[in-house]
Amino acid sequence: MKPFAFSNFLPILYIILSAVHLYAEWVISEGLILVTKPLLLAILAMWVAVRLHPLQTRLSKFLLGALVFSLGGDIFLMLVNYGPRIDSLFLAGLGSFLIAQLCYAIVFWSFPGAKSGHIRKAFWKGWPFLMYLAAIIGTLWPGLSDGLRVPVVIYASSITAMAVSGMNLRNALSREVYLGLMSGILLFLISDSLIGLSKFRPDSFSLTAGRVWIMATYLGAQLLITANVLKGLSESDSTVR
Repeated sequence: MKPFAFSNFLPILYIILSAVHLYAEWVISEGLILVTKPLLLAILAMWVAVRLHPLQTRLSKFLLGALVFSLGGDIFLMLVNYGPRIDSLFLAGLGSFLIAQLCYAIVFWSFPGAKSGHIRKAFWKGWPFLMYLAAIIGTLWPGLSDGLRVPVVIYASSITAMAVSGMNLRNALSREVYLGLMSGILLFLISDSLIGLSKFRPDSFSLTAGRVWIMATYLGAQLLITANVLKGLSESDSTVR
C-alpha cells in the first residue's frame, strides 16, 4: 500500500475504533477500554507523521507533539478511572494535556496567515472564550481542593489560549476549514468542561452516560482539529506528503 493511500485509511480506522471505544464506555467493558483508548490518538499521530513526513516545519512538529501528549494524557486519565485506579495520575494527565494545548496553540500561531489573523488585529474579539474561562473557573472553584486550584486554573487558561489562537485563523482559512477547526475546538472545550463538572461538581451536575459523552466530544474534537489543520495546510500550498 502506498504511503498516501495508507494515510487515507488511518482516519477511517480511527472512526471505527472510536465507535468500538464508545461502546466499551457505554457497557463499561474495562478490558476493551484499556485496549482501545491508547490506540486512538496513536492512530491520529501516525496519520500526521505519514502525511507530513519528514516533519521539517515547526508547525508539523508541534502538531505531532500535541497528539503525542494527548495520548499521554489519555493513558494517565484512563489509569485513574480503570485498571489500577491511581488517583495521583490525574495531575500527570492534566499536565500532559496542558502541554498538548500549548502545542496546539503554537500550531495555530505558526499557521500561514496567522500574523495578520482575526485576533492578532483585535485581541478583544476573543471575548467569548475569556467569558468561558471566567465561567468554568467560577463554577469549578467551590469543588477544588487547595492543591488543585492552581493546576486547574492553569489548564483552563491553556485551553482558552488554544481556542483563541484557533479563532485567530478566521481570515487565514477557507470558511469550510475554519468552521471545521472551530467545531473541533468547541468540542474540546465541551469535553474538558464535562470532565471538570463531573469530577469537581458532582453535587450540582450529573449526566447520564457521562463517560460516553466526554469521550464522544473529545474524540470528535481531536479528529476535526487534525483533519482541518491538514486541509488548511493543503489549501495554503504547504508541502503535505
